Amino acid sequence: MADSQDATEIDPRKALAQRYMQKAHAELVAKEEKRPTAPRRDAASPHVNVRALVPRVTSATYLHFLLLLPLITFTSLVLLWCYVLVNFSLMVGRVVLIPTGILTFITASYASAYYLGLIESTSHGETTPEEALRGTWQDWFWMLPSTVGILAASAGIGYFVSLPFEGSRWQIVGWATVALYPFLQLSSLETGAPFSLFSWPVMKTLLTRPLMWITVYAITFGLVSMLITAFHAAWRDPPYLTAAVMGPLITLCLLIYGVLLGTAARWMSLKSC
Repeated sequence: MADSQDATEIDPRKALAQRYMQKAHAELVAKEEKRPTAPRRDAASPHVNVRALVPRVTSATYLHFLLLLPLITFTSLVLLWCYVLVNFSLMVGRVVLIPTGILTFITASYASAYYLGLIESTSHGETTPEEALRGTWQDWFWMLPSTVGILAASAGIGYFVSLPFEGSRWQIVGWATVALYPFLQLSSLETGAPFSLFSWPVMKTLLTRPLMWITVYAITFGLVSMLITAFHAAWRDPPYLTAAVMGPLITLCLLIYGVLLGTAARWMSLKSC
């Protein structure tokens, strides 16, 4: 009889553990009820939250911009001076040709890394070139195919398109380059290969994100028109003043266009809300 009573008794330690488990479960349920629920997204809605497209610009972006601005301007002036010296005396021009070339490669590599850093970081919601600028200019040099190479490819395609129009060939090359470059640059970044000039996901956004492409091309043609107008207004012979004016403007356009393409890439990645 005593043995049956002991078997039916409940272990106090087990009962205490059960009470603790019940209390923890009740607290967890209460926390889940208090947690705010995320608004449901309607997949059929074509609208995009514009606030989500505004990136946070870090101070490093402006710091490197201020460093790049005089560097591009100075390199432009040195290139012009080297060209004048080569035409004046080939022997004298050879002396400055090699250091001018090194300076040009350093400037172009720095600008390329800064530009790609703006695009990639802005596509993730924060504009900062710090990640892309790690290393030396020799590391940045290998980013040139992803920027200058894409620009050259755009010009090459435009040249082949202009072959039947000999009278207006260079105008067609110029505007074809402007029209093709945004698509080819975003395609190259989406595929992760500098020589992959076509991306089907980017192509589909021509239909699914028409407002995005209208915005990109409106700003693109606006910036190009501004540069052309400034060039004609500042043209002098010899064009030292022109180089001094165009250097800061090109640097500013580099900043604006890097943020623009990064925002476009982020726009592509966002779901409808």
